[in-house]
Amino acid sequence: MRRLIPLLLFVSPAALPAQIAPGPQPDAPPGPVQVRTDSTPSGRYENDVARDRIRDGRKSGTLTKAQAKALRKEARMNDTLADRYGRDGLSYSEQRELDMRGRALQSLTEAERSRPAHP
Repeated sequence: MRRLIPLLLFVSPAALPAQIAPGPQPDAPPGPVQVRTDSTPSGRYENDVARDRIRDGRKSGTLTKAQAKALRKEARMNDTLADRYGRDGLSYSEQRELDMRGRALQSLTEAERSRPAHP
């Protein structure tokens, strides 16, 4: 035991500077970060982007008329929900729901546009 105490006193000061030394700097976050600066209610921006993609899909022929109609109906439902939620102000969970519904609509639009045409 008497030999262990001097050894601990010797090892302890050597480990101290290693703990104080700065470590590697963290890398930048992966991918682009999108920040909205518009004043539209939550979810509206995502719906507008989805509508633009639906319109582009119809013009390019990657969406059929029926597909576009169904996607626009979903966008209208999202708008109706945003109006209903916004009457008394949006809670955080309502904002998140509207944002996620808009993003889901964008993803669904892109998925429909990438599907091969049916014969």
